[in-house]
Amino acid sequence: MKAEKQSITKILMVGSSLNVKGGMTTVVESFLRHNFGDDIVLKYIPTHIEGVGKIQKTLYFLMRLIEICGQLVFGKVKIVHMHMSERGSFSRKYIVFRLAKFFNKQVITHTHGAEFKDFYEKSSSNLKVKIHKLLKGSNVVITLGESWNKIIKQIEPESNTFILRNSVQIPVNKNAINNERIKILFLAVLIKRKGILDLIEASKEIIKELEKNNKQVEFVIAGDGELAESAKALVVKLGLNSYFKFVGWVNNEQKHNLLRETDLFILPSYNEGLPMSILEAISYGIPVISTNVGSINEAVRNGENGFLLNAGDKDQLTEYTLKLLMGSDFYKMGARAREIAENFFNIDSYFETIKNLYLALNKSMISGEKNGTK
Repeated sequence: MKAEKQSITKILMVGSSLNVKGGMTTVVESFLRHNFGDDIVLKYIPTHIEGVGKIQKTLYFLMRLIEICGQLVFGKVKIVHMHMSERGSFSRKYIVFRLAKFFNKQVITHTHGAEFKDFYEKSSSNLKVKIHKLLKGSNVVITLGESWNKIIKQIEPESNTFILRNSVQIPVNKNAINNERIKILFLAVLIKRKGILDLIEASKEIIKELEKNNKQVEFVIAGDGELAESAKALVVKLGLNSYFKFVGWVNNEQKHNLLRETDLFILPSYNEGLPMSILEAISYGIPVISTNVGSINEAVRNGENGFLLNAGDKDQLTEYTLKLLMGSDFYKMGARAREIAENFFNIDSYFETIKNLYLALNKSMISGEKNGTK
């Protein structure tokens, strides 16, 4: 008697090119590296590239749409998993969403956009209709935490949301943090939203107070972007050249080498989802100072493994940085950071949840086919 053939769930994943810098790419790469087993097959098609003109981007998207249609018609795809932020990302994913629904596929919309609420509120009435259709029509809308789940529900109450917090591989060893020769890491795109200029402006007082207490400090700025030259110029203007090291954009190996040498992580963003960089920092046992935006407060517990400040408040940034670095709980905060990462943001649990979601959607799809409801 022949063994029953194992059912295969084929997932078509859609997002940006892996050359596009940012946390969403980090998440996608983790999916592509993960071994889901023989019953899950993942096919990735990027729909967006950077570094080229508008015409080239449009042609690239149209070519990928043809490839997506081929997968939907001939590729035995059962679920389309879309990674989406806002603006152009939404417009592209809306087209993919309509195609997927036309071919009766299950759709997961994985929201990453730090500015999605603002995008929705400033959208035209016609665009808002499309946003509602996508959120309501997706079989599952993945949100990055409680705060973002509430925002999506406020926009479209009938959306079937599912909270799935970004997660990371927990390194074998946590950092032996040093509060005498301190390395502070900023790891993000150098744009206004990430607060890089706020950090530089606050650093002058931080440096002054630390040196009064015989502590050495170095700020390592990892990333590039439209404010790269402005940030460097501000450091020169403030006379802080010897305290700052700009290393540019770093690859995965370089990033982890930097994290292993870091004593404090700072990200004073104005808008966020749940930044991968913060999760990577706490996984190494690094205390974090960030802002109370998006779902950051689920990874940074105020007073436990770092501090949360109001976006744009440079005085608070200075105060909390000094409070952490010169306080007696600095090492305890590092240990608590690692503990939070292990308990709540472990990537092994994350992918077990994702796999169960894929299989449940596939099962409901097969059930619908058998009952003639597809």
